[in-house]
Amino acid sequence: MSIINLLLELSPALEKGKALANKETWSNVVTIKNAIYTVLAFALLAAKTFGYDLPISDSQLLGLAAAIASIAEPVAGFLHITTNAHVGITKK
Repeated sequence: MSIINLLLELSPALEKGKALANKETWSNVVTIKNAIYTVLAFALLAAKTFGYDLPISDSQLLGLAAAIASIAEPVAGFLHITTNAHVGITKK
């Protein structure tokens, strides 16, 4: 069994043309998620720039950003695939 068939059996939403119901809601979730990350990153950068002493070091901040990105990007990719009928895996 190929990995593509396994994915298709695990989640029919990955199949091309079978987008999730309420795709507008899921698309809004992705947009809001991106906005929250942008605002949070800007707020932390602005606080450091204006001299506020945050209880986090630069290396911890970079580690936190990497951890968030490593979780957020696969979720965003999955939601993009499952909410768009033009994107996905074509079953043979």
